[in-house]
Formats: sequence, C-alpha cells, structure tokens
Amino acid sequence: MSNVDNPRRSTDYMGCAGALFLLVLLASLLVSLLAGRDTVSSLAPPTASATAPLPTLAQLQPSPTSQALALVTNTPTATITPSPTATQTPTITPSPTATLPPTFTPLPAVVFPTPTFTPLPAPMLTDNISFTIKVPILMYHYVSTPPNFGDELRVRLSTEPVAFREQMRYLAENGYTTIDLYDLHLAITNQRELPEKPVILTFDDGHRDHYTNVFPVLQEFGLKGTFFIITEFVDQGYETYMTWEMIREMAQAGHRMEPHTKTHPDLRGQSREYLIYQILGSQQTLEYHIGYLPRYFAYPGGGFDDHAIAILQELGFWGAVSTLGGKWHSYGDRYIWERLRMRYNMPLPEFADLVEPIDAIYGKPLNLAPTPTYTPIPAAIDQP
Repeated sequence: MSNVDNPRRSTDYMGCAGALFLLVLLASLLVSLLAGRDTVSSLAPPTASATAPLPTLAQLQPSPTSQALALVTNTPTATITPSPTATQTPTITPSPTATLPPTFTPLPAVVFPTPTFTPLPAPMLTDNISFTIKVPILMYHYVSTPPNFGDELRVRLSTEPVAFREQMRYLAENGYTTIDLYDLHLAITNQRELPEKPVILTFDDGHRDHYTNVFPVLQEFGLKGTFFIITEFVDQGYETYMTWEMIREMAQAGHRMEPHTKTHPDLRGQSREYLIYQILGSQQTLEYHIGYLPRYFAYPGGGFDDHAIAILQELGFWGAVSTLGGKWHSYGDRYIWERLRMRYNMPLPEFADLVEPIDAIYGKPLNLAPTPTYTPIPAAIDQP
C-alpha cells in the first residue's frame, strides 16, 4: 500500500467516527423526547371522544434518525470469548507392582513340654513277705473357717486354723515324726525302719488355705505334708486354689505334691481313655512344675473301681489313698490305703487317740509271687 492512501484512510476514519457520534447524540435526544411525551400524556386528562388520527405515508417512512438508531442497534457487538483455561495434564500414577506376600515364618511356640513317661520300678516285696503296718494317715481338706453360707459338706470338711495349729503342736511336742507315702511303701516292701511315732499328713484338692494356713504351721513345727493337687483348677487360676508358684515353693521346702486328677470327677465307670486323661494328665502336669514324677494318687471323692486301679497300675503308680477309714496298711491294698478323716471341731483328746503310737509290725508270709506284669483289661470292659 502507498503512502498516498494513508491520508485518505485517516480522513475516512474520522468521518465514520463523527457520524457515529451524531447518531448517538440524536438517539439520546430522541429517547429524552419520548420520555417527556410519556410523562405529559400521563398527566393530561384523557379525552372522552378523542380518536387517534391515522398516520400518513410520510409518517410511516422511517426517518434518518431512526435508521441511524437501527444501524447502531443492529450493529453486532463483539463477543469476547475467554481463552480456555489451561487444563492440567493429569499425573499418571503408576499401578502398584504386585509383590508376593512375605513367607510366614512362625515363631516357636512357648508351650509346656510333655514329659516322656518312663515309669520307675516300684519297690518289690522281699522274700514274698508282706508287712502290715499301722500308721495313721490323716486326711484334711479345708483348713479355714467355713463361710456363713457354707453347706454341711463344707463344714464337715473344714478344720479351724486355730485347731489345726494345736494339733500340729501336739504332734511336735509328743515325739511324732511325719513321714510320707514313699516311706510307708519302703517300710512295707523293704522293711525300711520307721521312726517310733510315724504319722502321715495328707491335704486334698490344693486349696489356697493350704498355703496360707497349713504351710507356715508345718514349717514352724518342722513337719512335712503330702498335698493332692487338682491340676486344672490351678491352671485356670481359680482364686480359692493355690498357684503354681505356691506349689513349687512348698515342694522345694520338702513337702510332697501328688496328683488328684485334672478336674476332680468321679472315676467310677469311666472309659480307659478318660481315666488316662485325668490321671496321667495331672501327673505329667505336676512333674513339669515340681521337677519329679509323683507316684501316689488320691481318688476324687473317694470313688474308685477295679478299672481305675488297673489304670493306676498300668501307668506305674506305686499306690493310692482312699477315704476308707483305718490305720493298717499292706502291700496288697496299696491302691486303697485307708485314711482318717479330720472332723470339724474335733477335740484335741480325740485327735490324740487317732494318732496313738504304732502298736506293732507283723510279718505275714503271703506266698506272693513277684508283682505280675500288667495285662490290659479286655476291650469290652474298657467301654464306659
């Protein structure tokens, strides 16, 4: 494009701008006039018979001003289209790489080892001679004051702590010596000499008062006892029964701990498997906690039958105590040795009569053969 055209183009721009200015001015005047006419018309009273004249052809023609306004009105206004907002590119999150689960390596379980049962041979008779020996085996249960709501059985099985201490004091001051069931067995089978006034103290069930009320008194007077423990009650932590720490402490002090089954059931009429579970289970549990294999047993509630005795023999027990009353003991009845029940509020003179000195030792030839090897009971009898 030449430089000659530039002035002309500038003039055209100025003319257009002026025309637009005039058009806008005329539009403003026209709007003002129309607004004023409307105001006057609204203020003037309406004419009753006024008829609006018909417009002429000249009036119907658009005026230059209206054409200019139409031009201004119809001129399209430039629409500003906003620039699109930049959309952030999504970050690609990589899918997790599949990893194999770690190989589980179990930690070694902390369990009580089950000791291997290796029965030691029981002492045998010498020259097939059995000695019948008179030794009182005293049977205690609770050594505590019965609760007010206690039933009759609870009362009958109880010994007041004060009375128990008096009984132990009597033994200590009158020349009695406490022995255990092992000593009695060896005296019967091997003629091992016993002290002049032997007595055996047994305590059933493993009640907590055996630790709180019995153990200190025995230690005070230099006596020893034999305690029959219901092992499952200890395992369960029953508050009225001793703990394993208490039992170990007493065993380390020289007292005997023997099994009294796991849960104290009636053993009569039970299956072979159940008897082994109750008897061997409690024996092995005790062995783990006290460090030696106990060899004597007490029947729960005094209940037993031939089948229970046969299981004790098979498991290698040396003997058992019952609740039958008496003082005389021999090899032939070693699985039902008798005991003397300690009654509630027993007067001290009556206690003294029970533990009277040993009368004699009698040797009676019984023509016994050596103890036979145990032959299992026929299967038909094993059924419950």
